[in-house]
Amino acid sequence: MGTKKKSMKKGLMAVLALVILMLTLWQTSTESEAAVQGKWIKDSRGWWFQFPDGSYAKNEYIGGYWLNSKGWYEPKWNGSWKVNSTGWWFQAGSWYPKNQWLTIDRKSYYFDARGYMAANQWIGRYYVDKTGAWTKTRTSTSPIVKPATQQLPVPTYPAKSPVAYGGALKVVGTDLCNSKGTKVQLKGASTFGIIWDDGRYNINKEAFNTLKTDWKANMIRLAVYTEEYGGYCIDWDEVQTETLKKTIENAVNYATQLGMYIIIDWHILQDNNPNNHLNEAKQFFADMSYKYSNYDNVLYEICNEPNGSTTWAEIKKYADTIIPIIRENDDDAVILVGTPEWSQRVDQVAANPVALKKNVMYVVHFYATTHGEFLRNRVVAARKAGTPVFITECSICASDGSGTIDYSSAEAWKKVIKDNNLSYACWSLSNKNETSALIKSSCSKHSGWTVSDLSETGVWFRNMMREQ
Repeated sequence: MGTKKKSMKKGLMAVLALVILMLTLWQTSTESEAAVQGKWIKDSRGWWFQFPDGSYAKNEYIGGYWLNSKGWYEPKWNGSWKVNSTGWWFQAGSWYPKNQWLTIDRKSYYFDARGYMAANQWIGRYYVDKTGAWTKTRTSTSPIVKPATQQLPVPTYPAKSPVAYGGALKVVGTDLCNSKGTKVQLKGASTFGIIWDDGRYNINKEAFNTLKTDWKANMIRLAVYTEEYGGYCIDWDEVQTETLKKTIENAVNYATQLGMYIIIDWHILQDNNPNNHLNEAKQFFADMSYKYSNYDNVLYEICNEPNGSTTWAEIKKYADTIIPIIRENDDDAVILVGTPEWSQRVDQVAANPVALKKNVMYVVHFYATTHGEFLRNRVVAARKAGTPVFITECSICASDGSGTIDYSSAEAWKKVIKDNNLSYACWSLSNKNETSALIKSSCSKHSGWTVSDLSETGVWFRNMMREQ
């Protein structure tokens, strides 16, 4: 009799265990189906998971439950995600994957030699995004251009800063939007040549903070000249080249620490056509997009002012070469493409836009004394034709940076910018003795400028940013 009672007790416990398992799997199914559509099914051999198309899970985890190579659930391999200060990993009992791919909730993840999930990088031919999930495959095992730098980890932005609020920006229709799809406006200043004495001393954290706190700017544009003196593409000694690279790194660090957006600007000018330094541009943007692929605040301007006889067809060919290089490393960074005639022919884009259109905007530059209603009309017409426009350089004097200020034209530009919620960077954060310099040539301060330290142009743009 005692044996029978024990047997009945064991039987009840087994039934209870089965009920608990069924409830657990049902709960897991209910919770996980928001992400993984399908259902758990029990038959004589055990539990399995069926997808809406009739197929079933094999060699993968669904909601933390392991389905083996034949599709049956194996309880001993139940697993879960874990995280520490180094990163994420997936663990089942004492086991965790190392040097391998693992499918979890229909997504493929790669775990390195230490068992940590890889993110924002290529694993052979396969790319894993910022969530760690495999998102794309290239035909070659090698990148288009191999980056000659290291990828930096995900940064932290100050609470309530522009980047903390906006996150990774995206282009929706003709508008620049934050990560939630709400329209945003970037506004700030462009540096002068980053190696030139008139401007390089103003590339410091305190200067950027002055623009952020006093001017209410949320963006810096970093002008990396290509062919002028101190340019990235001309022959000069190793020390100066490293100084250029370090200046770029410092500027991105300062902006990131302040939670500001920053445009890395490939500032072609006297080289006319961006294809003249195509190989250098390919390596530069491979390096920058790989290094900063985890940064939500970095934008790429791939050609400042194509000019001379350079056509939109030539610029598009260049852009269609550079954009895939950036996209290999960074799926969603905003990319800015210059237009013909010193970035004034944004109206030519709509008929033949770049091949990879996601998060791409097109550049227009204006100098109010030189560029009046004709260019404002082009901007408005371009947007109506579906072209996303970004003003990466502007001032209120003549196009050579000197001469008198045309306040009437400047106010008309302000209205176009406000009415169309256009983002803009004013030229330039320097004390050079010219009208477009934002700081008086007599001012030797490199941050903390008061209104009395600013040029007429500087005062006007400060007021504009504070108003908008």
